[in-house]
Amino acid sequence: MKSRIQLVIIVLILVLLGSGLALYKYIKLGFPLTPTEKETVWTVEATITFTAEGGPARVSLNLADAGQFYAILERNPSLTRDFISEVKGGRAIWEAQNVSGPQTLFLQSTIYRRSGAPIPVAAAFEAAPVPTLEKAPRKAAENIVKELRQAGKSAEETAVLIMAALNDPLNPKARRLLDEADDLGGKLNLAAGLLNMAGVKARAVKGLDLAAGKKKQKLKGFIQIQTDEGLKLISPRSATIEDPRHFLLWSKHDESILEITGGSGGELSIATTVGKRMARSAAIQHGKFSQSLLVDFSIYSLPLVHQNTFKLLLMIPLGALIVVILRNIVGLQTAGTFMPILIAMVFLQVNLLAGLTLFILIVGIGLVLRGYLSHLNLLLVPRISAVLVFVIIIYVAISVISIKLDIEAGLRVTFFPMIIISWTIERMSVLWEEEGPRDVFVKGGGTLLSASLIFLAMKNKYVSHLTFTFPELLLVVLAVIIMIGSYTGYRLSELRRFEPLVRE
Repeated sequence: MKSRIQLVIIVLILVLLGSGLALYKYIKLGFPLTPTEKETVWTVEATITFTAEGGPARVSLNLADAGQFYAILERNPSLTRDFISEVKGGRAIWEAQNVSGPQTLFLQSTIYRRSGAPIPVAAAFEAAPVPTLEKAPRKAAENIVKELRQAGKSAEETAVLIMAALNDPLNPKARRLLDEADDLGGKLNLAAGLLNMAGVKARAVKGLDLAAGKKKQKLKGFIQIQTDEGLKLISPRSATIEDPRHFLLWSKHDESILEITGGSGGELSIATTVGKRMARSAAIQHGKFSQSLLVDFSIYSLPLVHQNTFKLLLMIPLGALIVVILRNIVGLQTAGTFMPILIAMVFLQVNLLAGLTLFILIVGIGLVLRGYLSHLNLLLVPRISAVLVFVIIIYVAISVISIKLDIEAGLRVTFFPMIIISWTIERMSVLWEEEGPRDVFVKGGGTLLSASLIFLAMKNKYVSHLTFTFPELLLVVLAVIIMIGSYTGYRLSELRRFEPLVRE
Protein backbone atom coordinates (compact mmCIF):
# COMPACT_ATOMS: atom_id res chain seq x y z
CA MET A 1 0.00 0.00 0.00
CA LYS A 2 2.84 2.35 0.84
CA SER A 3 4.53 1.75 -2.50
CA ARG A 4 1.22 2.43 -4.25
CA ILE A 5 0.90 5.79 -2.48
CA GLN A 6 4.50 6.65 -3.36
CA LEU A 7 3.80 5.81 -6.99
CA VAL A 8 0.74 8.09 -7.08
CA ILE A 9 2.67 10.94 -5.45
CA ILE A 10 5.58 10.60 -7.89
CA VAL A 11 3.24 10.56 -10.89
CA LEU A 12 1.34 13.63 -9.65
CA ILE A 13 4.58 15.54 -9.03
CA LEU A 14 5.92 14.71 -12.49
CA VAL A 15 2.66 15.66 -14.24
CA LEU A 16 2.22 18.92 -12.30
CA LEU A 17 5.86 19.93 -12.71
CA GLY A 18 6.08 19.11 -16.41
CA SER A 19 2.73 20.59 -17.44
CA GLY A 20 3.19 23.60 -15.11
CA LEU A 21 6.54 24.55 -16.64
CA ALA A 22 5.13 24.11 -20.14
CA LEU A 23 2.12 26.32 -19.34
CA TYR A 24 4.41 28.97 -17.84
CA LYS A 25 6.50 29.05 -21.02
CA TYR A 26 3.35 29.32 -23.13
CA ILE A 27 1.56 32.00 -21.10
CA LYS A 28 4.42 34.08 -19.71
CA LEU A 29 7.24 33.60 -22.22
CA GLY A 30 5.12 33.25 -25.35
CA PHE A 31 6.34 29.86 -26.62
CA PRO A 32 3.91 28.73 -29.36
CA LEU A 33 1.96 25.47 -29.47
CA THR A 34 2.28 25.10 -33.26
CA PRO A 35 5.47 25.15 -35.37
CA THR A 36 4.13 27.51 -38.05
CA GLU A 37 2.92 30.28 -35.74
CA LYS A 38 4.36 33.72 -36.49
CA GLU A 39 4.29 36.99 -34.58
CA THR A 40 4.30 40.61 -35.65
CA VAL A 41 7.60 42.25 -34.74
CA TRP A 42 8.30 45.98 -34.70
CA THR A 43 11.69 47.61 -34.95
CA VAL A 44 11.55 51.02 -33.29
CA GLU A 45 14.50 53.33 -33.91
CA ALA A 46 14.86 56.56 -31.94
CA THR A 47 17.20 59.13 -33.49
CA ILE A 48 18.67 61.92 -31.34
CA THR A 49 20.29 64.95 -32.93
CA PHE A 50 21.93 67.81 -31.05
CA THR A 51 24.90 70.16 -31.17
CA ALA A 52 27.68 69.49 -28.66
CA GLU A 53 29.19 72.61 -27.10
CA GLY A 54 32.69 71.19 -26.68
CA GLY A 55 33.82 69.32 -23.61
CA PRO A 56 31.92 66.61 -21.70
CA ALA A 57 28.46 65.67 -22.96
CA ARG A 58 25.78 63.38 -21.58
CA VAL A 59 22.57 62.26 -23.32
CA SER A 60 19.82 60.33 -21.49
CA LEU A 61 16.77 58.87 -23.25
CA ASN A 62 13.80 57.31 -21.48
CA LEU A 63 13.16 53.74 -22.67
CA ALA A 64 9.86 52.47 -24.01
CA ASP A 65 7.94 50.36 -21.51
CA ALA A 66 6.85 46.97 -22.88
CA GLY A 67 4.12 46.74 -20.25
CA GLN A 68 1.59 43.90 -20.38
CA PHE A 69 1.01 43.83 -24.12
CA TYR A 70 4.52 43.79 -25.60
CA ALA A 71 7.77 41.92 -25.03
CA ILE A 72 11.24 43.31 -25.66
CA LEU A 73 13.51 41.21 -27.86
CA GLU A 74 16.58 43.44 -27.87
CA ARG A 75 17.81 47.01 -27.31
CA ASN A 76 20.87 48.33 -29.12
CA PRO A 77 22.19 51.82 -28.32
CA SER A 78 24.44 53.13 -31.10
CA LEU A 79 28.17 52.72 -30.67
CA THR A 80 30.28 55.70 -31.74
CA ARG A 81 33.92 56.63 -31.46
CA ASP A 82 33.26 59.48 -29.03
CA PHE A 83 30.37 58.19 -26.89
CA ILE A 84 30.18 55.32 -24.42
CA SER A 85 26.65 53.91 -24.19
CA GLU A 86 24.80 51.82 -21.61
CA VAL A 87 21.24 50.93 -20.59
CA LYS A 88 20.63 51.62 -16.92
CA GLY A 89 17.62 52.34 -14.73
CA GLY A 90 15.07 52.43 -17.54
CA ARG A 91 17.12 54.88 -19.62
CA ALA A 92 19.69 54.71 -22.43
CA ILE A 93 22.73 56.84 -21.59
CA TRP A 94 25.51 58.12 -23.84
CA GLU A 95 28.55 59.89 -22.37
CA ALA A 96 31.58 61.56 -24.00
CA GLN A 97 34.59 63.32 -22.50
CA ASN A 98 35.27 65.85 -25.23
CA VAL A 99 32.95 66.34 -28.19
CA SER A 100 31.79 69.30 -30.25
CA GLY A 101 29.61 70.05 -33.27
CA PRO A 102 26.53 68.24 -34.65
CA GLN A 103 25.96 64.77 -33.16
CA THR A 104 23.57 61.93 -34.03
CA LEU A 105 22.78 59.00 -31.73
CA PHE A 106 20.49 56.01 -32.24
CA LEU A 107 18.60 53.57 -30.06
CA GLN A 108 17.11 50.57 -31.84
CA SER A 109 14.58 48.36 -30.03
CA THR A 110 12.87 45.23 -31.30
CA ILE A 111 9.52 44.35 -29.73
CA TYR A 112 6.60 42.05 -30.43
CA ARG A 113 3.10 41.43 -29.15
CA ARG A 114 2.05 37.84 -28.56
CA SER A 115 -1.25 37.11 -30.25
CA GLY A 116 -1.90 33.61 -28.93
CA ALA A 117 -1.49 33.91 -25.18
CA PRO A 118 -4.13 35.57 -22.98
CA ILE A 119 -3.42 39.13 -21.89
CA PRO A 120 -3.48 39.63 -18.11
CA VAL A 121 -5.40 42.42 -16.42
CA ALA A 122 -3.13 45.38 -15.76
CA ALA A 123 -1.79 45.94 -12.27
CA ALA A 124 -2.58 49.13 -10.38
CA PHE A 125 -0.44 52.17 -11.13
CA GLU A 126 0.38 55.44 -9.39
CA ALA A 127 -2.25 58.02 -10.30
CA ALA A 128 -1.63 61.67 -11.12
CA PRO A 129 -1.95 64.09 -8.20
CA VAL A 130 -5.09 66.16 -7.76
CA PRO A 131 -4.29 69.66 -9.12
CA THR A 132 -3.64 72.43 -6.63
CA LEU A 133 -5.77 75.38 -7.76
CA GLU A 134 -6.71 78.77 -6.44
CA LYS A 135 -10.23 79.50 -5.28
CA ALA A 136 -11.95 80.41 -8.59
CA PRO A 137 -10.31 77.70 -10.77
CA ARG A 138 -10.84 75.12 -8.04
CA LYS A 139 -14.53 75.96 -7.86
CA ALA A 140 -14.79 75.53 -11.65
CA ALA A 141 -13.00 72.17 -11.42
CA GLU A 142 -15.30 70.93 -8.64
CA ASN A 143 -18.39 71.96 -10.60
CA ILE A 144 -17.22 70.15 -13.76
CA VAL A 145 -16.32 67.01 -11.81
CA LYS A 146 -19.62 67.01 -9.90
CA GLU A 147 -21.77 67.43 -13.03
CA LEU A 148 -19.96 64.91 -15.19
CA ARG A 149 -19.47 62.29 -12.49
CA GLN A 150 -23.24 62.17 -12.05
CA ALA A 151 -23.75 61.90 -15.82
CA GLY A 152 -21.18 59.15 -16.32
CA LYS A 153 -22.28 55.61 -15.42
CA SER A 154 -18.78 54.12 -15.47
CA ALA A 155 -15.16 55.17 -15.19
CA GLU A 156 -14.80 55.19 -18.98
CA GLU A 157 -17.91 57.33 -19.51
CA THR A 158 -16.87 59.81 -16.81
CA ALA A 159 -13.38 60.10 -18.30
CA VAL A 160 -14.74 60.65 -21.82
CA LEU A 161 -17.18 63.32 -20.61
CA ILE A 162 -14.50 65.24 -18.71
CA MET A 163 -12.12 65.09 -21.68
CA ALA A 164 -14.88 66.25 -24.03
CA ALA A 165 -15.69 69.14 -21.68
CA LEU A 166 -12.06 70.32 -21.76
CA ASN A 167 -12.18 70.21 -25.57
CA ASP A 168 -15.41 72.27 -25.70
CA PRO A 169 -14.52 75.91 -26.59
CA LEU A 170 -17.99 77.05 -25.47
CA ASN A 171 -17.63 75.72 -21.93
CA PRO A 172 -16.64 78.69 -19.72
CA LYS A 173 -15.59 76.50 -16.79
CA ALA A 174 -13.29 74.47 -19.00
CA ARG A 175 -11.77 77.63 -20.50
CA ARG A 176 -11.14 78.94 -16.98
CA LEU A 177 -9.27 75.73 -16.10
CA LEU A 178 -7.27 75.65 -19.32
CA ASP A 179 -5.87 79.06 -18.41
CA GLU A 180 -4.18 77.32 -15.49
CA ALA A 181 -2.98 74.31 -17.55
CA ASP A 182 0.55 75.59 -18.14
CA ASP A 183 1.16 75.92 -14.40
CA LEU A 184 -0.04 72.33 -13.90
CA GLY A 185 2.20 70.74 -16.52
CA GLY A 186 -0.14 70.99 -19.52
CA LYS A 187 -3.60 69.92 -20.57
CA LEU A 188 -2.90 66.19 -20.10
CA ASN A 189 -1.85 66.57 -16.47
CA LEU A 190 -4.84 68.83 -15.84
CA ALA A 191 -7.23 66.23 -17.32
CA ALA A 192 -5.60 63.40 -15.31
CA GLY A 193 -5.95 65.45 -12.12
CA LEU A 194 -9.65 66.16 -12.79
CA LEU A 195 -10.29 62.46 -13.37
CA ASN A 196 -8.70 61.61 -10.02
CA MET A 197 -10.92 64.24 -8.40
CA ALA A 198 -13.86 62.38 -9.96
CA GLY A 199 -12.68 59.05 -8.49
CA VAL A 200 -11.22 57.69 -11.74
CA LYS A 201 -7.62 56.57 -11.36
CA ALA A 202 -5.76 58.25 -14.22
CA ARG A 203 -2.37 59.46 -15.38
CA ALA A 204 -0.89 61.27 -18.38
CA VAL A 205 1.24 59.13 -20.70
CA LYS A 206 3.08 59.45 -24.01
CA GLY A 207 3.78 56.77 -26.54
CA LEU A 208 3.43 55.39 -30.06
CA ASP A 209 0.45 53.98 -31.91
CA LEU A 210 2.00 50.91 -33.56
CA ALA A 211 -1.22 50.09 -35.41
CA ALA A 212 -1.00 53.32 -37.40
CA GLY A 213 1.52 51.75 -39.77
CA LYS A 214 3.49 54.99 -40.13
CA LYS A 215 7.21 54.69 -40.74
CA LYS A 216 7.89 57.99 -38.94
CA GLN A 217 6.01 59.03 -35.84
CA LYS A 218 6.10 61.45 -32.96
CA LEU A 219 5.23 60.62 -29.39
CA LYS A 220 1.58 61.39 -28.67
CA GLY A 221 -0.04 62.13 -25.34
CA PHE A 222 -2.94 60.10 -23.93
CA ILE A 223 -4.85 59.72 -20.70
CA GLN A 224 -4.52 56.25 -19.19
CA ILE A 225 -7.20 55.16 -16.72
CA GLN A 226 -7.55 52.11 -14.47
CA THR A 227 -10.78 50.11 -14.70
CA ASP A 228 -11.99 46.70 -13.56
CA GLU A 229 -11.25 45.39 -17.07
CA GLY A 230 -7.68 46.70 -17.14
CA LEU A 231 -6.06 49.77 -18.64
CA LYS A 232 -7.96 52.06 -20.98
CA LEU A 233 -6.61 54.85 -23.16
CA ILE A 234 -8.41 58.11 -23.91
CA SER A 235 -7.34 60.35 -26.74
CA PRO A 236 -7.21 64.00 -25.60
CA ARG A 237 -7.82 65.11 -29.17
CA SER A 238 -11.03 63.19 -29.90
CA ALA A 239 -12.11 62.30 -26.33
CA THR A 240 -12.65 58.66 -27.36
CA ILE A 241 -11.51 55.32 -25.99
CA GLU A 242 -8.47 53.95 -27.84
CA ASP A 243 -7.28 50.35 -28.07
CA PRO A 244 -4.41 50.00 -25.55
CA ARG A 245 -3.10 46.87 -27.27
CA HIS A 246 -1.64 49.01 -30.05
CA PHE A 247 -0.09 51.55 -27.70
CA LEU A 248 3.62 51.42 -26.85
CA LEU A 249 4.11 53.36 -23.63
CA TRP A 250 7.19 55.61 -23.64
CA SER A 251 6.73 57.87 -20.60
CA LYS A 252 4.24 58.41 -17.79
CA HIS A 253 3.45 61.36 -15.52
CA ASP A 254 6.19 63.98 -15.86
CA GLU A 255 9.02 61.62 -16.80
CA SER A 256 11.54 63.40 -18.97
CA ILE A 257 11.92 61.78 -22.36
CA LEU A 258 15.21 63.33 -23.45
CA GLU A 259 17.89 65.01 -21.31
CA ILE A 260 21.05 66.54 -22.81
CA THR A 261 23.96 67.95 -20.83
CA GLY A 262 26.76 69.75 -22.65
CA GLY A 263 24.75 70.33 -25.82
CA SER A 264 21.83 72.26 -27.29
CA GLY A 265 19.09 71.90 -29.88
CA GLY A 266 18.20 68.33 -28.98
CA GLU A 267 15.55 66.68 -31.17
CA LEU A 268 14.01 63.20 -31.05
CA SER A 269 12.56 61.46 -34.08
CA ILE A 270 11.20 57.91 -34.19
CA ALA A 271 10.96 55.51 -37.12
CA THR A 272 9.22 52.13 -37.06
CA THR A 273 9.22 49.11 -39.35
CA VAL A 274 7.06 46.01 -39.00
CA GLY A 275 7.65 42.41 -40.05
CA LYS A 276 6.99 38.78 -39.19
CA ARG A 277 9.11 36.36 -37.19
CA MET A 278 8.65 32.77 -36.12
CA ALA A 279 6.97 32.76 -32.71
CA ARG A 280 9.40 30.28 -31.15
CA SER A 281 12.42 32.31 -32.26
CA ALA A 282 10.87 35.48 -30.83
CA ALA A 283 10.03 33.76 -27.53
CA ILE A 284 13.58 32.40 -27.15
CA GLN A 285 15.08 35.81 -27.89
CA HIS A 286 12.74 37.49 -25.39
CA GLY A 287 13.62 34.87 -22.77
CA LYS A 288 17.33 35.54 -23.25
CA PHE A 289 16.76 39.31 -23.09
CA SER A 290 14.74 39.04 -19.88
CA GLN A 291 17.27 36.49 -18.49
CA SER A 292 14.62 33.87 -17.84
CA LEU A 293 16.10 30.83 -16.10
CA LEU A 294 13.96 28.47 -18.21
CA VAL A 295 15.74 29.81 -21.30
CA ASP A 296 19.22 30.53 -19.94
CA PHE A 297 19.52 27.01 -18.45
CA SER A 298 18.00 25.07 -21.32
CA ILE A 299 18.94 23.52 -24.63
CA TYR A 300 18.33 26.91 -26.27
CA SER A 301 21.62 28.11 -24.75
CA LEU A 302 23.55 25.41 -26.64
CA PRO A 303 25.18 25.94 -30.06
CA LEU A 304 22.83 25.26 -32.97
CA VAL A 305 24.64 22.10 -34.03
CA HIS A 306 24.00 20.57 -30.60
CA GLN A 307 20.41 21.83 -30.55
CA ASN A 308 19.78 19.90 -33.77
CA THR A 309 21.15 16.77 -32.11
CA PHE A 310 18.80 17.16 -29.16
CA LYS A 311 15.82 17.60 -31.50
CA LEU A 312 16.24 13.91 -32.33
CA LEU A 313 17.25 12.73 -28.86
CA LEU A 314 14.17 14.34 -27.27
CA MET A 315 11.98 12.15 -29.50
CA ILE A 316 13.42 8.89 -28.10
CA PRO A 317 11.35 8.97 -24.86
CA LEU A 318 8.22 9.28 -27.00
CA GLY A 319 9.32 6.17 -28.89
CA ALA A 320 9.86 4.40 -25.57
CA LEU A 321 6.32 5.36 -24.51
CA ILE A 322 4.89 3.89 -27.73
CA VAL A 323 6.82 0.65 -27.16
CA VAL A 324 5.57 0.46 -23.56
CA ILE A 325 1.96 0.96 -24.68
CA LEU A 326 2.22 -1.64 -27.46
CA ARG A 327 3.93 -4.25 -25.28
CA ASN A 328 2.18 -3.77 -21.91
CA ILE A 329 -1.28 -2.59 -22.94
CA VAL A 330 -1.79 -4.03 -26.43
CA GLY A 331 0.38 -7.12 -25.92
CA LEU A 332 2.38 -6.75 -29.14
CA GLN A 333 5.59 -8.82 -29.24
CA THR A 334 8.82 -7.23 -30.49
CA ALA A 335 12.42 -8.33 -30.99
CA GLY A 336 13.89 -6.56 -28.01
CA THR A 337 12.67 -3.51 -26.11
CA PHE A 338 14.53 -0.75 -27.93
CA MET A 339 14.99 -2.35 -31.34
CA PRO A 340 11.82 -0.62 -32.72
CA ILE A 341 13.18 2.77 -31.62
CA LEU A 342 16.52 2.19 -33.35
CA ILE A 343 14.83 1.03 -36.52
CA ALA A 344 12.48 4.03 -36.45
CA MET A 345 15.49 6.37 -36.21
CA VAL A 346 16.91 4.67 -39.29
CA PHE A 347 13.58 5.16 -41.08
CA LEU A 348 13.93 8.90 -40.41
CA GLN A 349 17.07 8.85 -42.57
CA VAL A 350 15.85 6.65 -45.43
CA ASN A 351 11.98 7.01 -45.37
CA LEU A 352 9.46 4.40 -44.31
CA LEU A 353 8.95 2.28 -47.44
CA ALA A 354 12.65 2.04 -48.31
CA GLY A 355 13.51 1.33 -44.66
CA LEU A 356 11.04 -1.53 -44.39
CA THR A 357 12.27 -3.04 -47.65
CA LEU A 358 15.95 -2.84 -46.67
CA PHE A 359 15.33 -4.24 -43.18
CA ILE A 360 13.38 -7.23 -44.47
CA LEU A 361 15.98 -7.84 -47.19
CA ILE A 362 18.97 -7.66 -44.82
CA VAL A 363 17.42 -9.78 -42.07
CA GLY A 364 16.00 -12.29 -44.58
CA ILE A 365 19.37 -12.89 -46.28
CA GLY A 366 21.08 -12.91 -42.88
CA LEU A 367 18.74 -15.62 -41.55
CA VAL A 368 19.52 -17.84 -44.57
CA LEU A 369 23.27 -17.46 -44.07
CA ARG A 370 22.93 -17.87 -40.30
CA GLY A 371 20.99 -21.08 -40.88
CA TYR A 372 23.97 -22.48 -42.78
CA LEU A 373 26.29 -21.65 -39.85
CA SER A 374 24.12 -23.77 -37.56
CA HIS A 375 25.35 -26.89 -39.34
CA LEU A 376 28.98 -26.00 -38.54
CA ASN A 377 28.42 -26.08 -34.74
CA LEU A 378 30.44 -22.90 -34.12
CA LEU A 379 30.89 -21.31 -30.71
CA LEU A 380 28.85 -18.20 -29.85
CA VAL A 381 31.49 -15.47 -30.32
CA PRO A 382 32.86 -16.77 -33.65
CA ARG A 383 29.31 -17.34 -34.86
CA ILE A 384 28.26 -13.74 -34.04
CA SER A 385 31.45 -12.44 -35.67
CA ALA A 386 30.70 -14.45 -38.79
CA VAL A 387 27.17 -13.02 -38.88
CA LEU A 388 28.66 -9.49 -38.62
CA VAL A 389 30.88 -10.22 -41.63
CA PHE A 390 27.86 -11.50 -43.53
CA VAL A 391 25.94 -8.30 -42.70
CA ILE A 392 28.76 -6.12 -44.01
CA ILE A 393 28.93 -8.18 -47.20
CA ILE A 394 25.14 -7.79 -47.59
CA TYR A 395 25.51 -4.00 -47.14
CA VAL A 396 28.16 -3.86 -49.85
CA ALA A 397 26.16 -6.05 -52.23
CA ILE A 398 22.96 -4.01 -51.79
CA SER A 399 24.85 -0.74 -52.30
CA VAL A 400 26.60 -1.95 -55.48
CA ILE A 401 23.43 -3.40 -56.98
CA SER A 402 21.49 -0.24 -56.10
CA ILE A 403 24.00 2.04 -57.85
CA LYS A 404 23.94 -0.18 -60.94
CA LEU A 405 20.12 -0.10 -61.00
CA ASP A 406 20.10 3.64 -60.23
CA ILE A 407 18.14 3.10 -56.99
CA GLU A 408 19.35 5.78 -54.60
CA ALA A 409 17.48 4.40 -51.57
CA GLY A 410 19.68 1.30 -51.52
CA LEU A 411 22.75 3.41 -50.82
CA ARG A 412 21.28 4.34 -47.45
CA VAL A 413 21.59 0.79 -46.16
CA THR A 414 24.60 1.89 -44.10
CA PHE A 415 22.27 3.86 -41.81
CA PHE A 416 21.21 0.53 -40.25
CA PRO A 417 23.47 -0.18 -37.21
CA MET A 418 25.31 -3.32 -38.28
CA ILE A 419 26.05 -4.56 -34.74
CA ILE A 420 22.36 -4.34 -33.77
CA ILE A 421 21.30 -6.00 -37.03
CA SER A 422 23.80 -8.81 -36.41
CA TRP A 423 22.40 -9.49 -32.95
CA THR A 424 18.85 -9.33 -34.32
CA ILE A 425 19.66 -11.97 -36.94
CA GLU A 426 21.31 -14.16 -34.28
CA ARG A 427 18.36 -13.91 -31.87
CA MET A 428 15.77 -14.54 -34.58
CA SER A 429 17.74 -17.53 -35.83
CA VAL A 430 17.85 -19.03 -32.32
CA LEU A 431 14.13 -18.28 -31.94
CA TRP A 432 13.47 -20.04 -35.28
CA GLU A 433 15.33 -23.13 -34.09
CA GLU A 434 13.69 -23.22 -30.64
CA GLU A 435 10.13 -21.95 -31.24
CA GLY A 436 9.63 -22.20 -34.98
CA PRO A 437 9.11 -19.71 -37.83
CA ARG A 438 5.73 -18.50 -36.51
CA ASP A 439 7.27 -16.75 -33.50
CA VAL A 440 9.94 -15.21 -35.75
CA PHE A 441 7.29 -13.66 -38.00
CA VAL A 442 5.20 -12.53 -35.01
CA LYS A 443 8.10 -10.77 -33.30
CA GLY A 444 9.55 -9.47 -36.55
CA GLY A 445 6.18 -8.12 -37.65
CA GLY A 446 5.58 -6.59 -34.22
CA THR A 447 8.98 -4.93 -34.36
CA LEU A 448 8.35 -3.40 -37.78
CA LEU A 449 4.84 -2.29 -36.83
CA SER A 450 6.15 -0.63 -33.66
CA ALA A 451 9.00 1.01 -35.60
CA SER A 452 6.55 2.31 -38.20
CA LEU A 453 4.30 3.88 -35.54
CA ILE A 454 7.31 5.45 -33.80
CA PHE A 455 8.52 6.78 -37.15
CA LEU A 456 5.15 8.40 -37.87
CA ALA A 457 5.19 10.05 -34.43
CA MET A 458 8.76 11.30 -34.83
CA LYS A 459 8.09 12.53 -38.35
CA ASN A 460 5.05 14.56 -37.29
CA LYS A 461 6.09 18.23 -37.24
CA TYR A 462 3.67 19.10 -34.43
CA VAL A 463 4.97 16.33 -32.18
CA SER A 464 8.61 17.22 -32.85
CA HIS A 465 7.81 20.89 -32.24
CA LEU A 466 6.22 20.19 -28.84
CA THR A 467 9.06 17.94 -27.67
CA PHE A 468 11.72 20.50 -28.62
CA THR A 469 9.82 23.63 -27.54
CA PHE A 470 8.50 22.12 -24.31
CA PRO A 471 11.06 19.47 -23.20
CA GLU A 472 9.42 19.71 -19.76
CA LEU A 473 6.65 17.52 -21.17
CA LEU A 474 9.10 14.61 -20.98
CA LEU A 475 8.28 14.55 -17.26
CA VAL A 476 4.66 13.86 -18.21
CA VAL A 477 5.83 11.09 -20.57
CA LEU A 478 7.85 9.63 -17.71
CA ALA A 479 4.79 9.77 -15.46
CA VAL A 480 2.72 7.86 -18.03
CA ILE A 481 5.45 5.23 -18.42
CA ILE A 482 5.57 4.76 -14.64
CA MET A 483 1.78 4.42 -14.52
CA ILE A 484 1.79 1.78 -17.26
CA GLY A 485 4.66 0.03 -15.43
CA SER A 486 2.33 -0.56 -12.48
CA TYR A 487 -0.43 -2.03 -14.66
CA THR A 488 -0.87 -5.78 -14.06
CA GLY A 489 -4.17 -6.40 -15.85
CA TYR A 490 -4.92 -8.20 -19.11
CA ARG A 491 -3.43 -7.01 -22.35
CA LEU A 492 -5.74 -6.31 -25.27
CA SER A 493 -4.35 -9.26 -27.21
CA GLU A 494 -5.22 -11.57 -24.30
CA LEU A 495 -8.90 -10.64 -24.27
CA ARG A 496 -9.52 -12.73 -27.37
CA ARG A 497 -7.46 -15.55 -25.94
CA PHE A 498 -9.68 -15.79 -22.85
CA GLU A 499 -12.95 -15.01 -24.66
CA PRO A 500 -14.24 -18.64 -24.45
CA LEU A 501 -13.89 -18.56 -20.65
CA VAL A 502 -15.98 -15.39 -20.49
CA ARG A 503 -18.73 -16.99 -22.59
CA GLU A 504 -18.79 -20.07 -20.33
